[in-house]
Amino acid sequence: MKRANPPALHWGRTLEFALSLFLVFWAGYEVFHLGDGSGFWVGRFSLKWAATAGLIWLALAALAALAYIFLFNLPQKTEIEVRLLALRSKLARHTRWALLLALQVLFAWFLFYSPWGSLFVGLGIRLVLFACVIAASAWLLGDQARLSDWASVLLAGLVTGAALVLGAAFVKVSHFPFALHWSEGNRLWDYSLAFGAERYRHSGPIFAWIDEVRQTLWGLPFLISNVSIAWVRFWGALLITLPYALLGWVAFRPAKDGRAQWLLAGLWSLVFLNQGPVYTPLVLAAILVALARRKPLWLALPLVYLAGDYAGLSRFSWRFAPAIYTVILTFGDAVLARGKLTGRDWLRVVLMGLAAAWSKGLPVLQGVVVGLLAALSPAASPGAEAPSSLGTATTVETLEGLQQVTQLQPYLWGRLLPNPVYGPGIVLGLAAATLPLIGLLVWLARRGGWQTVLWQRIATLLGLGALLGVGLIASAKIGGGADLHNMDMFLVGLVLLAALAWEGGLAGRLEPLLGRPPALRWLLAAMVFLPALLPLTSGKPLELPEAERTQFVLERIQDQVACARQHGDVLLMDQRQLLTFGQLGDLPLIVDYEKKFVMDKALEGDGAYFEAFERDLASGRFALIVSERQAILYKEGEMEDTLGDGMAEENNAWVKWVTVPLLQHYQSISDYRDLGVEIFLPKDRSFECP
Repeated sequence: MKRANPPALHWGRTLEFALSLFLVFWAGYEVFHLGDGSGFWVGRFSLKWAATAGLIWLALAALAALAYIFLFNLPQKTEIEVRLLALRSKLARHTRWALLLALQVLFAWFLFYSPWGSLFVGLGIRLVLFACVIAASAWLLGDQARLSDWASVLLAGLVTGAALVLGAAFVKVSHFPFALHWSEGNRLWDYSLAFGAERYRHSGPIFAWIDEVRQTLWGLPFLISNVSIAWVRFWGALLITLPYALLGWVAFRPAKDGRAQWLLAGLWSLVFLNQGPVYTPLVLAAILVALARRKPLWLALPLVYLAGDYAGLSRFSWRFAPAIYTVILTFGDAVLARGKLTGRDWLRVVLMGLAAAWSKGLPVLQGVVVGLLAALSPAASPGAEAPSSLGTATTVETLEGLQQVTQLQPYLWGRLLPNPVYGPGIVLGLAAATLPLIGLLVWLARRGGWQTVLWQRIATLLGLGALLGVGLIASAKIGGGADLHNMDMFLVGLVLLAALAWEGGLAGRLEPLLGRPPALRWLLAAMVFLPALLPLTSGKPLELPEAERTQFVLERIQDQVACARQHGDVLLMDQRQLLTFGQLGDLPLIVDYEKKFVMDKALEGDGAYFEAFERDLASGRFALIVSERQAILYKEGEMEDTLGDGMAEENNAWVKWVTVPLLQHYQSISDYRDLGVEIFLPKDRSFECP
């Protein structure tokens, strides 16, 4: 007599089937909503959409039937499994990996590069596609005895998540000459100043509202004199992906028989840090700290010193993060090696921590290196100044500067909770991003899978707690809170802590953990699948104007600039990349009133700065101003704003300090709203431009 399934298993399968049906109906409703109103061939559907929707609904019904078969109809399930196992057994190992890679590329292309990706943006249909790709990938990765298991499902999720992160990161690699988002164009101008200052007609140092570390790192492509905007964007995409994986590969030490797991650790680091996202200089500093692990002091001390100084040069708030990482890792390595802390371990912790926090002297070395690179650049002109002499922003690189900004710019504590700027709010968003990992680490430590000692736990809690607190405060400052990027120090610290746990027992117990109670398996699943949801739900293809329209607008702006420069200065508040990549010829650079810096001053409410701004406007100093679109429109709460991202407080500051005086003295002559550009001429000047 066949034994019936336990009640718990029966209810578990019923719940899984109910969730499957819900997802299928959700996706089907989204398809109906897309086609509704397309024509009148059938109801409100056109012939094209009726056929498309019918095929999709048929596929969704087949998925629901498969879910029922695999959960309840065991004889048919067995038959299907036998056929799928036989098919997989005919595929060579390299063929399966090639198919896996092709599947990931196809999925990323569909979402981020094909016209379908702009159409199917609903969460329901994307989750269905994601589940199908995971199932197919798990089948390709499974062993010969079973169709799939938890290990292959998690591996499939990790590979798919990495493919989504990479696909979403490189989608903005384009020759499109205008800015792709609010600050992108002027950021490209910032970066060019490190090694491409000779591109501009300007005497003296050029001020840019950016630190020298980011300017130098992102500016490396400008060592090539004729580098295109697409290649610069490609380099930027590479910088926000490859270092994430490198940190994982450096921090997670491979076991003798665990090289495949070690490679996957790098992919996990990639998708985990993408949740920030985390700025690359901090990641590079953490890589230096990880490289210093268990090295002789003569080598480890310079490495952590460089890490601390490099991070501090980029942001003052990062200055002590490498020291905290160093202390956590040094304590952890000592416990892993001996199971306790000795006097020698304490001495190493103190020396390493002090070296990482002692941020002095490196700016001189960096200036020399930057100067040498500029001198060797084929683009360097004989009279060009060394990049170290450029007037890059240093206001917040001193304690006094940090205190000044802290006092002048308000804090919006409501952004820690759900809000229009960032739906879940910083606290809930961070909880979703990190609690699965934290829960796994706590479980390992409490169950003896990862040996720790009291002082190690104290150092870890205090260190990560400090990084968490700083990140929450920074996220609440006006201008922030739109994502988790200000939680960067905390996220990187968790990756390094995970590397300790990996060596402490996680690497050897990973597969056995999959056989533990379901709660633990779901923690592992959340660590893999939740980070993949960010690119899955937010990524889509670039939506650019037609090439003919772009060229028309570009030529119009060129004509207007050529006309206006005969009558006075031309100010590029925005779109300075047009000057960087030669779209405006030899137009003299006016450094003043760059949009990002003006925004920062508006958030501070710097009346003295804007008195000078209004005097220049009233005097008609600029014959033409290129800016983003302007409107005197104050907003509250959830109402849409001129920045277009729900940041009402930032919008209102900009309108008060910039838009009102600008429209008082200047008039709009061209509004290219599809490209986010508006052109202004003085009201009291007699010349006209086309």
